[in-house]
Amino acid sequence: MDQVTPRDVEPRLRGLLDLIAAGTPVCEPGLDLAHVDASGTALVTVALADAESGGLPLSGADLSRARMEEADLSGANLRRASLTGAVGRSTRFVAAILEEADLSEADMSGADFTGIVAGQVKFAAAMLEDARFGQAAMRFADLSGALLDGANFAEADLWGADFSGADADDTVFRDARLDEAKLADANLTHADFEGASLTKASLAGSRLRGAKFTGAKLDGADLSGADLSDTDLVRLNLATCRLRHARFAGAWLNGTRMSVEQLGGAVGEEVAGSYELAQASYLALEQNWKSIGSHDAASWAYKRGRRMGRFHAGRQAREAWVERDGAGILRHGYRWTADRFVEWLCDYGESLSRIARAFALLIVVFAGLYGLTGGLIVLEGPEAGPTYNPLDLMSYSALNMMTANPPEIGLKPTGRVTNLLVGLEGAVGIILMGLYGFVLGNRLRR
Repeated sequence: MDQVTPRDVEPRLRGLLDLIAAGTPVCEPGLDLAHVDASGTALVTVALADAESGGLPLSGADLSRARMEEADLSGANLRRASLTGAVGRSTRFVAAILEEADLSEADMSGADFTGIVAGQVKFAAAMLEDARFGQAAMRFADLSGALLDGANFAEADLWGADFSGADADDTVFRDARLDEAKLADANLTHADFEGASLTKASLAGSRLRGAKFTGAKLDGADLSGADLSDTDLVRLNLATCRLRHARFAGAWLNGTRMSVEQLGGAVGEEVAGSYELAQASYLALEQNWKSIGSHDAASWAYKRGRRMGRFHAGRQAREAWVERDGAGILRHGYRWTADRFVEWLCDYGESLSRIARAFALLIVVFAGLYGLTGGLIVLEGPEAGPTYNPLDLMSYSALNMMTANPPEIGLKPTGRVTNLLVGLEGAVGIILMGLYGFVLGNRLRR
């Protein structure tokens, strides 16, 4: 046995090697391997080094709840091994084989998994803060509910991996392959996806505030309900993504391909009743759609943003009413009223039909007022005198609304009240004509 395990090998490692040499399955729950150097380099003189990986041959071993802080298990073969609940802070697993291994609920904070081969490995609910997984092959790995703050998955192959519910602040996925990965409901605040491939990945409901997607590929990704506030989405193609009720307040959007229909009718902030943030979200979308020449979409976002401002003002007015704040009621109430009037009049400067509707309505209103005052006089003919003929009243009102001077059609206004109405209608007509020309000019320029 000494020829297999030389005496200069650390005693705790020697005992483990003796078990392996005996040919019996390794079943050592709670084994203490803290600070042990069991790397392939340290096992050069040991005949039991794994032929496939060059490290410890621990395939199928039960090392649950083992202690291995700062140990070096580089190159170990841990295929289908159980390390559930193990404590391996700052442990080295460089180039190890961990296929189908179970590290659920293990504490591997700061561990080095660079270059591991770990298809279908389980890290469910594990603690992996600041762990390194660079260039790891981890297809269909299970990292659901894991704590991954500051972990590094640069250039890792994570096809189909499950990160559902994981907490991954500041995690690096730069140039990683995350096609069809599950990242739903994960906390990915300030995560770095620069150059990553996320084709058909699910990020539904995830918190991606401040994340970076520069150069990322998101074809067919699901971002429904995701929080993309303050996120870098510049020049990305999101045209095939699901964006229903996603949040964009403060997002960096410029040259980003997407459509109104993808949003499901509203951004996530509006659905949640956060009207002030919804206004900021629609502003970001408006500016983006202007940058790609999608003017109809930009108009839609502009109107939705203005409406969110009105809703916010209404909420503030109600709060001021509850608090008996007179100044607040006047300030917010005036803003709500003014916005509501502008929306009715011209849909915030975007609707010609609403202005035409206002023209028609005011013509009828002023015609009725002229009839009530009896101040329109027929100058000649058998009908000379005050007229109440609807055709006369409507004709005079329409012409007065659309000309600078009172029309000369055989009718003359008399009396102070009627002349005041004539002047008022003329002024309103000038304003509406100017507004109509302004909106028409904007539409023509588009």
